[in-house]
Amino acid sequence: MEYEPIQGKPVRFPPGRLRIRLDERHRSAYRALYARYQSILAGLPVLKERDFDGRPVLVTAVQLDALNGAFSKLLKPPHEAPTSVFESQEAAKSRLFKRLQYLS
Repeated sequence: MEYEPIQGKPVRFPPGRLRIRLDERHRSAYRALYARYQSILAGLPVLKERDFDGRPVLVTAVQLDALNGAFSKLLKPPHEAPTSVFESQEAAKSRLFKRLQYLS
């Protein structure tokens, strides 16, 4: 499935912000990112439930780029699975380390 990047329109006030609209497809993708602790680490905007009902949301250009990048990466299939037991242990260890680093 091809991902269409979210387009932002500049607003007059506050300067430097873009207006975007998010729907249900974006809600499920954002929840998946939030569950992986990627929202804060990747520079994504902090969104609330009401932001996904079609009302305009104001974000910066950096946040919009991070959001588009994270959504496009989420739809890509993961790279090849580990071929040995040791590779899978190493992958699990690095995932755990990243989570603990975020929580500390």
